[in-house]
Amino acid sequence: MNRSICLFNSNRAWGGGEQWYYAHALLLAERGWHVSVVTHESSVLGDRLGKHPQISLLRLPIGNLSFFNPFVLARLIKFFRHNAVQALITALPSDLKAGGLAARLAGVRDIVFRRGLAVPTRNTLLNRLLFRRVMTKLLCNSEHTRRMVLSANVNLITPERTFVVYNGLDLPAFDTLPGDPLVPKQPQRVVVGCAGRLTKQKGHTYLLESVAMLRSRGIEVTVLLAGTGELDRDLRAQAKRLGLEHCFHFLGFVEEMKRFYASIDILALPSLWEGFGYVLTEAMTMRLPVVAFNTSNIPEVVAHGETGLLVPERNSGAFADALESLIRAPELRSRMGQAGRRRVESCFTLAKTVHELEEVLAT
Repeated sequence: MNRSICLFNSNRAWGGGEQWYYAHALLLAERGWHVSVVTHESSVLGDRLGKHPQISLLRLPIGNLSFFNPFVLARLIKFFRHNAVQALITALPSDLKAGGLAARLAGVRDIVFRRGLAVPTRNTLLNRLLFRRVMTKLLCNSEHTRRMVLSANVNLITPERTFVVYNGLDLPAFDTLPGDPLVPKQPQRVVVGCAGRLTKQKGHTYLLESVAMLRSRGIEVTVLLAGTGELDRDLRAQAKRLGLEHCFHFLGFVEEMKRFYASIDILALPSLWEGFGYVLTEAMTMRLPVVAFNTSNIPEVVAHGETGLLVPERNSGAFADALESLIRAPELRSRMGQAGRRRVESCFTLAKTVHELEEVLAT
């Protein structure tokens, strides 16, 4: 096939999905693809890709109703034809509507909707038309995501047009990053780390409750929390109510995540759901055991009893028990950490997943 691809992501903020599009734009270009990208006119992804001259970049004010805008559609059609695009990968529903329609009109052969959020697709007439008449393939980042996307209507798209490619970590690049601890470790003190936006989805309140339970059992632990979000004030207040100010440290936004992982002994991820969870593979790469809820796609990444411990969702007591098991057993932490590194190397490398993506595009 003509190796010309366009990646379409109009999200303005930066997150795991944008990290995926950024990494794959650069890697596909390195692998000989002609890569073009469409972003919102004010997006972090566009800002970062604008620094790479080998990427053809178009920035537009894309919104949910942009597929009604003839100016936007005309700009997209011209961009697709100018770059001889034969494969389009879209991120958001608004991208599928505007980008998918323009791609159809421009004669793009393959129109892929990549879904990273494990939420149902509403069974509306418009979505049925998009899934059956516009897009050619559904690409998901986990089996759980694929099930959830089609949970409202399993007949939205035929099974042979759905694919799962996990997110991959660029191991060689990650391994070369500075790995000195961001926060100096204290002797004889186990450090638990949690990284993620301070939102209800990430379930930080359950971690606070679990640490309070550990303290009531006479187990002292330090917790480092990386991330910002709308629950910052509420979580700090909860920590104060539980008497955890001395051991719960809010670090805010952390840019050098490898140094964060180097500061901790256990990764705690009390998320209620994840799209994929880069933090899991990054921590496992750093040979850290994981404690998390047994929900959404997490069991596809973390092997229970092998690379970490998974407990029932929203169960703070079980979460505390799992943390205690690892806190009291340094040899278990080491064994699970080593197994986690091996699992990433075999299942979640960027080299492996980009090859699988190319196979999907060739199908």
